[in-house]
Amino acid sequence: MSDEQESLVKARKIFERISEVFSEQDITPSPLNYQVWYEYFKGDKPQFRQEMDAILNDPFGYNDRTGRRLFDAHLKDEKPSSNLDRVFKRLLDAMVKKMSAWTDKLASQNQQLDDYALRLSEPNLDPEKLKALTDSILHTTRDLRHNSQDVQHDLVQASLEIQTLREQLIEARAESMQDELTELGNRKAFNIRLEELAEEFAEQPDQLHLILIDIDHFKSFNDRFGHLVGDSVLRYFANLLRNKQRPKNVLCRYGGEEFAIIMNDSSLEQAQDCAEKLRTALKQAKLKRRGTNEVLPEITASFGIAQYRAGEQLDNFVARADEMLYKAKQTGRDQVITEFDTPAS
Repeated sequence: MSDEQESLVKARKIFERISEVFSEQDITPSPLNYQVWYEYFKGDKPQFRQEMDAILNDPFGYNDRTGRRLFDAHLKDEKPSSNLDRVFKRLLDAMVKKMSAWTDKLASQNQQLDDYALRLSEPNLDPEKLKALTDSILHTTRDLRHNSQDVQHDLVQASLEIQTLREQLIEARAESMQDELTELGNRKAFNIRLEELAEEFAEQPDQLHLILIDIDHFKSFNDRFGHLVGDSVLRYFANLLRNKQRPKNVLCRYGGEEFAIIMNDSSLEQAQDCAEKLRTALKQAKLKRRGTNEVLPEITASFGIAQYRAGEQLDNFVARADEMLYKAKQTGRDQVITEFDTPAS
């Protein structure tokens, strides 16, 4: 057996073991858990395996929280889904090879049947030879049927495995593009979509706008009320973004308390209007602390807007929006500033 075939066999066995464990221990079959357990069963990370063994020997065992911690500590910096991608390719290769082998065997057996047919047409064929030929034809036909059934079963199984892995790959890629706290796009999603849209609007650069947003005084808010309350505010603002946007707008958590909106097929006035509505809605929000109903202080945000310029580097595009955001914060906060504005002194 070749190294590649051994890898495929090992991969199939690992996925079978994962499915059994998930069923027995009622583990969420998420892409993250799938990758953690894949790495565990693959066993080529001794420190990771040792820590996983300790968790499994603990009375509380494995759960989604420990899975996230293990992923962040040992697997986060790896290329997303690289292991699943390799397994997926191996399964496809195995399926193609199986079909190729079946085709070769089918061609060989068809040739045998053609030879038998020619021999049956020979004149003066005695009964003994006729019986031998008939037996050979029946044997080849049975063999052909059995092989066909075996190959069909194997192909169905391989197709099911491939479909499952494909769905998991799609989910894993989607998860790798999503901010866990706010469920908006993350920085990776921002970079990818900005590059795509810059190319799409290369001939209409004035229709592409970037809004960078920073929640004002968020660090001091976190220090005063704690990170759990701070996280609730970030989720609230993320929901504001979702509720007040066109479907085509790209919404991302840029980092920390910073957010980004990529507005495409829009005018500068529309970008300003979008930012202003968000600023007003956040400022007017009456948020309460869960459990105590304590009314939280007014929360505001600053906005910087840049318009794309044909052919410019995307880093420069982002830097211009960031500069407008900086001006908004330096000149009083709780305002929207574009490159075409004169900030209030």
